[in-house]
Amino acid sequence: MEIKMLETRMGSPDGVSVFSYSKGKEYELPEGLARVFINEEWAKPVNTPSKTPRRKDKGAAPENKSKTKVKKP
Repeated sequence: MEIKMLETRMGSPDGVSVFSYSKGKEYELPEGLARVFINEEWAKPVNTPSKTPRRKDKGAAPENKSKTKVKKP
């Protein structure tokens, strides 16, 4: 999960190593550590584009021609 730090804090992404996360910088962190920083209001989530493509609007459905009666001259 990508976050932006609002305060400088220490954290451990793997439970072994400890790192300093600096105020104003963005980091890609494991979900658990990112949630702790966000819940404590030390960081905020960064809005990243969705990895799944959105469907493009194809407009209105075409008129059903089979129900339209055509008059022959």
